[in-house]
Amino acid sequence: MRSKKYQRGMSIWSMSFVVGVFAFIIFLIFKLFPPYMEYFKVVKALDSLAQNSDIAAMSKADMVTALGKRFDIDNVDIDPAKNLYLEPRGRGSRLMRIHYENVVPLFYNISLLLEFEHAKEVRGAE
Repeated sequence: MRSKKYQRGMSIWSMSFVVGVFAFIIFLIFKLFPPYMEYFKVVKALDSLAQNSDIAAMSKADMVTALGKRFDIDNVDIDPAKNLYLEPRGRGSRLMRIHYENVVPLFYNISLLLEFEHAKEVRGAE
């Protein structure tokens, strides 16, 4: 039987397994980075629209137009007309909520479904 000093370390199989796991994690990071960056752009656009001084006088169509312009500048592929929801909250306030899904294909027929939602309460009547 060999001594312990020759049996230290990882075998080629365990090393290839560790490298494979790290490669898969890096692959997922590269696949998921663009949808999350797009989500952060959506949050930034919605928050800046909510801080607009004349938000109380804006209708839903005006908000969709303003968000559409911001999405065009930031290269966001989300339709604000379909994904923007306004909910009355009472006493002159309402909730602007954007909710959308993004499907990220990984490989073959395997995909990830990402659901994003962001809400911001604003003052003003609809």
